Amino acid sequence: MPSSPAPQPQPLTPQDLRLSCRNGTHSTTTSLTTPTVQCNLLVLPSRYAPSFAQLCARNPVSCPLLYTTLPGSKTTPLASGANLATDLPKYNVYKDGKLLPEGDGIASVEEYWTEDHVGFLIGCSFTFEWALAAAGFPPKHMLCEPVRCVPMFRTVIPLFPAGEFTGGFLVVSMRAYKEGDVAEVRRITRAFGRQHGEPVAWGWDGAKLLGIEGKVREGLVDFGEWVGIDGDVGEVPVFWGCGVTPQVAVMESGIEGVAISHVPGCMFVTDVPVEEESSLKL
Repeated sequence: MPSSPAPQPQPLTPQDLRLSCRNGTHSTTTSLTTPTVQCNLLVLPSRYAPSFAQLCARNPVSCPLLYTTLPGSKTTPLASGANLATDLPKYNVYKDGKLLPEGDGIASVEEYWTEDHVGFLIGCSFTFEWALAAAGFPPKHMLCEPVRCVPMFRTVIPLFPAGEFTGGFLVVSMRAYKEGDVAEVRRITRAFGRQHGEPVAWGWDGAKLLGIEGKVREGLVDFGEWVGIDGDVGEVPVFWGCGVTPQVAVMESGIEGVAISHVPGCMFVTDVPVEEESSLKL
């Protein structure tokens, strides 16, 4: 008799994924098998929380704020039983606006997160990649072997300032699509307004407008990993606002004290289904 096919592994639940991050056995949230909302994380001393909330309100495309913790709290109703200080794959730690060498890509920030810290969860474009893939437009970085982190670039577009945050610039993530598919890709992602929404620019003219044409043509990413653009089949770069933007704002601001963030590509995975992202309450 022919042998039965081997059983396929069941997709991890969001709780399983967070526990894997907590245990140090999951290193990225790129191309996950569980279609739930992913978030960027930024944690600041409480005295900067009002200014940062205002920064998000003034720059909603790059900084779509989903949830703000109480001072000292590491929990969120978006993920049952989660600990924001342990349940992301990797964290960055900043002191006085500068990345600490020993805080680059660490697995837990329990020792840095004090009773005075406030956590902010910001929408992530990884969330809408499910919709793109389901519609037949999977981002190329998801198809790489091994999977790569989406390319990200710091642009020359300044943020609208708020309080202490006066020197930030828009960061964008890039995905390559055939020029004839850009309109449909824009339509699909437009529905995810809490996850950066539709692209802010596309094509080589868009790259020039953002001040990053040279970097994109040469594959010189500021964050993430390069994924090529195949001009022979009509591909062009397409750019979305990116939740790494607040990290750049923190580094440019020179604020005092300890700040914490996710490492690009290492997001916080919530329990909220992708199709319910628009119903999230602040």
